[in-house]
Amino acid sequence: MRNFLILIFASLFVTTFTVKVKGQSTANIMGAWGKEENNIKTLVIFTDNVISVANYNLVDKKFNFTWGGTYTLNKKNLQLSYEWHSQDSSLVNTNAELSLVLKKNGHLSLGKLVSNLKRLDDGISRDLFGAWIISGNFSNDIVSRRPNPFLPRRTMKIISGKYFQWVSYNVVTRKFFDAGGGTQTAVNGKYVETIEYFTKTAQSVGKSVEFSYSVLDGDWRHKGQKSTGGPLDECWTKRKLIEEKFGKK
Repeated sequence: MRNFLILIFASLFVTTFTVKVKGQSTANIMGAWGKEENNIKTLVIFTDNVISVANYNLVDKKFNFTWGGTYTLNKKNLQLSYEWHSQDSSLVNTNAELSLVLKKNGHLSLGKLVSNLKRLDDGISRDLFGAWIISGNFSNDIVSRRPNPFLPRRTMKIISGKYFQWVSYNVVTRKFFDAGGGTQTAVNGKYVETIEYFTKTAQSVGKSVEFSYSVLDGDWRHKGQKSTGGPLDECWTKRKLIEEKFGKK
């Protein structure tokens, strides 16, 4: 009887404090997660196969770091393949296995790297959800595509339900270039970004920038004015389509 009660108590303890991601689809974690402590914000976005992490000071408009890459779920662990890391380039093109835990209170922890993240959205952003690679530019409504937008320099934008992150890096030299992110809305052909961090200039932080957008055959036309001034008319393509054409790296 005593052993039975101990077993019941142990089961309740696990149920109360941790619900590990095991045998579940990635839909359970897709979307944006984050936390704020002493004006420092950590923002994490999961798409179906890409994770992007950023850390920055909202008040001081200071960028701290970003890292990320592709991932798969294996039982209760996350298998991460680093594609960029602003603090430690030696990690790029290496793999890591991280425990992934969803607590009873809904908070998410990823190994010892990030913990106590709250869900910020459910990952649904109409037709813009997912990972996108910049593939070209429009001129007079005609797109001029880059020879290979996947190698060696890669510029990717990761969209969740309410948040975005973009990052630029070289997958061959492992060099990190720039990143930015914040909140976004995409409604009726209007896409608006409110910038929370931007490595190029802190002056853009806090700005809301409006663009027109349309999606056709996996291409996202992104047209408007840059936060730093000047026009842009870009073509972004779903990462999966880029991988199919140019191969994975």
